[in-house]
Amino acid sequence: MKRLTAIATSLVLLAVGIGSAAATSLPAGPGPGYFASDNVEFVDHVPFNNDSAGGKLVGDYFYVTSSRALLIYDVSDPVAPAIVGLLPLVQTPYFAEEDPDTNGKILLVGGLDGVLNVIDVEDKTSPQIIGQLDGGDAHTTSCILDCSWAYNSNGQIIDLRKPTAPKIAGNWAENTPAQGGGHDVTEVRPGMVMTSSTPMLLLDARKNPAKPKVIASVGGTEPRYIHANLWPNMKDRFLLVQAETTSGVSTCGGEDDGSFMTFDATKWRKTRSFTMIDELRYETGLPTDGRMPYGTYCAHWFDLHPSYRNGGLLAMAFYENGTHFLEVSSKGKISEAGYFVPVAGSTSAVYWIDDEILYTVDYNRGIDIIRFTGKP
Repeated sequence: MKRLTAIATSLVLLAVGIGSAAATSLPAGPGPGYFASDNVEFVDHVPFNNDSAGGKLVGDYFYVTSSRALLIYDVSDPVAPAIVGLLPLVQTPYFAEEDPDTNGKILLVGGLDGVLNVIDVEDKTSPQIIGQLDGGDAHTTSCILDCSWAYNSNGQIIDLRKPTAPKIAGNWAENTPAQGGGHDVTEVRPGMVMTSSTPMLLLDARKNPAKPKVIASVGGTEPRYIHANLWPNMKDRFLLVQAETTSGVSTCGGEDDGSFMTFDATKWRKTRSFTMIDELRYETGLPTDGRMPYGTYCAHWFDLHPSYRNGGLLAMAFYENGTHFLEVSSKGKISEAGYFVPVAGSTSAVYWIDDEILYTVDYNRGIDIIRFTGKP
């Protein structure tokens, strides 16, 4: 009875929004069905974000969106996240912001009717919308230069130096081979931006963020639909790239759709380009092997283990195929290192909270907390 009371109390606090006044510990839930390699353990399940697509970890706080609200979790104890803040925020059902970005002070989330919301999250217990930009919403929006600027997937450049009055200041895709924009942009070093477009572009926005310069590109990825990229501090010898599909469009289902790629990043200053080293694609199969018989979408957001440097461990979301752990060798070769495939899941993103604990964000299930017990 005490357990049921605790669950009911937590849900009531969440519904009325008063959970933001103080930390709300999450009750433990029943263990769901899943398939996992022997180096992955299921820890717990967070039921409140059952249609979330992604989040952002900054320090001890994890920010995650759903079609109903923005939630802020205190994850100082990674296996027992606690809700500390809630902001009701209506978004398209099932397609909430999948890549919310923040510096821990302001957070960017798209809304309905093409509006970009600028949210003050400095007080974690009381997030508030402080600015809105009509026509500024896009599939993804990324902070640049400590969220004083933002670049979005449509190509728009947004001036956030006055966050209460954001304004469109330019277009990073204009007069480039990637005129249509892309899926995402990633700040690989302050003011240096790699776009997930076709072709991919390395932009220098340090001197004039409103008019970045193209200083390198990544070609030869066609017809893959480039989804995301990571290049730690622009110092790592590998540029890591993920394609949602290999058909050039954003939907997939074929057995060779979705891929993860490594590119040589050691010679870009001389050649102004990057050369592919290796590529891993996933086929359909059995859940006992980390596969599912059918998939509607494919590779999605990925995250690097805290120890990753010039190769190492990473985790990637694969929709119906769950979470897969991959190892990049010192030569850029890719191998499999484990998997976690939940029943009836559709995993959109995965995040390392520390060197063992991960949160998987799932469109259908919410957040699963898992532990990787292998060695990177």
